[in-house]
Amino acid sequence: MAGSNEEIVIKKHHHHWKMRLMVAIIMLGLSFVGLIISDLWTNGAWDYWRWMVPIFAVLCLFLSWYLRHKQRVMSTTTIWHELVQWFGLALAVYLVSIFVSIGLMGRFEAGLIVLTLLALNTFITGIYVEPTFFVIGILLGLFAAAAAVLAEYLYSVMLPITIGVAVLLIWVARKRRTV
Repeated sequence: MAGSNEEIVIKKHHHHWKMRLMVAIIMLGLSFVGLIISDLWTNGAWDYWRWMVPIFAVLCLFLSWYLRHKQRVMSTTTIWHELVQWFGLALAVYLVSIFVSIGLMGRFEAGLIVLTLLALNTFITGIYVEPTFFVIGILLGLFAAAAAVLAEYLYSVMLPITIGVAVLLIWVARKRRTV
């Protein structure tokens, strides 16, 4: 009987890593698409990264809820902190959109600012909520730097980094599963 309980715990733990991995791969894929859009249509980056803010918020909040929903005592404080954090990012993006609309900032630069803010917010979520987002936040920061500095060579630099991070996440998930 003890063997079957261990098996249930392992399957449950494995299932959580599958969800973490799925959300991480979705975020990485969306980020790489954003880099392609930033490279092809510099003005399109502004619109794309603004849409990524609520999408990333939903993905982060979903994973946070998913990992904690079976707990008997779920902390509403944590959920509210996460919601307020993402709302703060939305307000910052709105402020940047005011700068764009009055001509203080161009659309490409605003797109980079939103990507940087998204990277920071995801990184902070990784520190306080779920470590998976820590890695994604760092990668988003690298994407922002690459989009700004290496616009001509974006694909040749960031595609290997994206694939490397995806492989790292898969390796960590498999290593955790065997523990």
